[in-house]
Amino acid sequence: MNEHSELNFNFQNGSEESDYENLVVQILNRVNELSSAGFEQLVTDLLIRMGYEVYKNARRRLSSSAIHGIIIEDGPGYRPIYIHTRKLKNGSIITSWSMQSFGDAVSRKAGRGLLVTNAGFSKPAQDYAKEKKIILIDGNILARLMIVHNFCINVKEVVEVKSLDPNAFNAYDI
Repeated sequence: MNEHSELNFNFQNGSEESDYENLVVQILNRVNELSSAGFEQLVTDLLIRMGYEVYKNARRRLSSSAIHGIIIEDGPGYRPIYIHTRKLKNGSIITSWSMQSFGDAVSRKAGRGLLVTNAGFSKPAQDYAKEKKIILIDGNILARLMIVHNFCINVKEVVEVKSLDPNAFNAYDI
């Protein structure tokens, strides 16, 4: 999973960009109002919308840094990704110290991790995540993923622009 692969947006004018950024802010405001349990469910449902198979019943709740779920990345189930969600107060950041329990749990299982938060990550936390094979999704990326996957948003208008495929008629040129 590459959290940046679906986040390239091209805007043709400033109005669309500001509308998009306003939507990101609106989403983050609503996400910040959720309880921790509600946030965890939102993340699980988003991952399912994105096409991942998520096993919430496999979670263990030993502490706030426990594994909350598992994504099986490939069909046979050989590459699990362990999920942790962390709902924080608006404006907070996650430090490397605060993610060590989750990092240790991922390391013990020789797996990879996915840590999703409504907040941000400190630079040392980002470095720690790379070392421990943990993918980080902050609030901004979370909101953008929700937009890309039409999750918890309404699509007001879809515009299709069509043009002739110049190669389409080659098969009929007998």
